[in-house]
Amino acid sequence: MAFDIVGSDIYLPETKWSDKDFDLYLGLKKGTSKRQFGVETRHVAANHETAIYMAAKAALGALKNASLTINDIDLLVYASASHHQALPYDAAAVLARLNAPVNLASLDINSSCLSFLTALDYAQCIFLAKRHQRILIVSSELVTGITLNKTTPAKTEVATLFSDGAAAYVLQAASNASGFTGALFETHHQGYDFCQVKAGGSHVNPHHTAPEQLLAASQFEMDGKALFRHMTTTLPAFLVRGLQQSNIQRDQIDYLLPHQASHLALKRLPKMSGFCSQKIVNNVAQCGNQIAASLPINLHLLRQQQANSGKKVLLIGSAAGLSLGMGFLTL
Repeated sequence: MAFDIVGSDIYLPETKWSDKDFDLYLGLKKGTSKRQFGVETRHVAANHETAIYMAAKAALGALKNASLTINDIDLLVYASASHHQALPYDAAAVLARLNAPVNLASLDINSSCLSFLTALDYAQCIFLAKRHQRILIVSSELVTGITLNKTTPAKTEVATLFSDGAAAYVLQAASNASGFTGALFETHHQGYDFCQVKAGGSHVNPHHTAPEQLLAASQFEMDGKALFRHMTTTLPAFLVRGLQQSNIQRDQIDYLLPHQASHLALKRLPKMSGFCSQKIVNNVAQCGNQIAASLPINLHLLRQQQANSGKKVLLIGSAAGLSLGMGFLTL
């Protein structure tokens, strides 16, 4: 017992920034954003396009594509890194937006950029346990609000990297399906400080922190060089371990779908992974890094091209924490 993906959809904000927009906004020499950071376009949410708004739009689209309604769902999993608000949890906010029946179970999963993969692994276990028949997974990320804000000087590397968006998937139990297989996750906590937003919890207490310090702690911080060095030394060995445990050879994999971490990471990935560039899904120039929504958005785009093809996809990524994750799906 596992699951089939019976419907998926994405929501991308209406407003797009081009590389020229970033050059102008950041005061860069013309062509810098494209040449140095690989920017073509980024989706930037408007005020009305909240994370929950985008999540609901993607969810409704996925349900429609599955010829189902929210009444047919047993469990909603909200798998994202950024939050709409501290409390209540975001899955409840999505169900409220959808005016869902009260008999749906719901929960949030947050393993930062790997949240969608973690949700797939969780769903696999749920289906194996025969707890639910249909699960709706939603990932929605709105991060440009803190990377393109006007109150704190934007950091070029961060501002050009991120993009907003949401994706939703309807999973249905099926006795002859493979679902999400070969899952492997590791937490390299030595890199915990490489990517952070320090505020938003009890660590930076707003009652004991000056407003200007709280504002600074609410910004995304990244040590890009340290993060990249760690990935180049750990990712290749992690991939080898995952393939060995799954008893799958590289030539049996049709597509490598990575988390769209950065222009530089995707550029170096063929050498790090051993996969040729033709097999690697790379939309970072057009979509940027969409945090936990990055993998499901790009998976949906791949499914649009290769629906029911039977091709095997290896999903792999890294996340703040610092964690690595991978697993297999069949299109």
